[in-house]
Amino acid sequence: MKRFLRLSTRKKSWEQASDEELLQAYRQTGNQELAAELFNRYAHLVYGLCRKHLKNREDCRDAVMAVFEKTLTQARITEIHHFNKWLYSTTKNHCISNLRDDQRNSRQQEEWEVLEKSEPRIMENEGFLRLYHKGTNESDTSRILQEALAELDEGQRTCVRLFFFEKKSYKDIAGVTGYSVNQVKSYLQNGKRRLGVLLGKKLPEGQ
Repeated sequence: MKRFLRLSTRKKSWEQASDEELLQAYRQTGNQELAAELFNRYAHLVYGLCRKHLKNREDCRDAVMAVFEKTLTQARITEIHHFNKWLYSTTKNHCISNLRDDQRNSRQQEEWEVLEKSEPRIMENEGFLRLYHKGTNESDTSRILQEALAELDEGQRTCVRLFFFEKKSYKDIAGVTGYSVNQVKSYLQNGKRRLGVLLGKKLPEGQ
C-alpha cells in the first residue's frame, strides 16, 4: 500500500489518458507510476464497494490492495477492456470470496464446538488434567502434558499448541503454518483424540 501511496503523490503527465491507455502503457513498460494513476482514480470506489460487503474497515483496506495487486498482475499478461466494469466485477468477486471464507471458518468453528461437547475427556488447557487425576500437582501436570504433546505428529502438535494454548483461529493457524484450513481442522481433531489417549496412559490410576 505504501508503494501506491508514495507513487500517487508524484506529478503525472498522463492524467488525461484513458484507463485503457494507462493499462496498455503499463503492460508495455511496467511503470509503477501508471499503476499509481489508476489507483488514484479508483481506490475510493473500490473501498466503497468493499464497505458494502465487508464489515471490518481493515478488511476493506486489505481488500483494496489485494484487488489492485491482482489488477496489476492481470494487466501485465492480458488486455483488459472496459476497465471500470472489470474492476467492479473483480472487487465484488474478491469480497464474496472473503465472505465465503469467513462463513466456512465460522461453520468449522461451530462443528469444532460440537465435537468439544461430545468428547468431555478431551482438554482445552492444562486444567483438564485435573479432570483425569485430581492428585497430580502442577509441576507433574505440566510435565505429563509436555510429554504427551511430544509424542504427537508434528502437524498435530503444532496445531494443538496454537489453537488451545495461544488461542489462534483456524485462519490464523493456516497463515502461520502454511497448512490449509481443512488440514488444520484435521490435525486438531486427530491431535486431540491422540492426546487424550496418551494422557490416559500416562496418568497414574487410583488417585
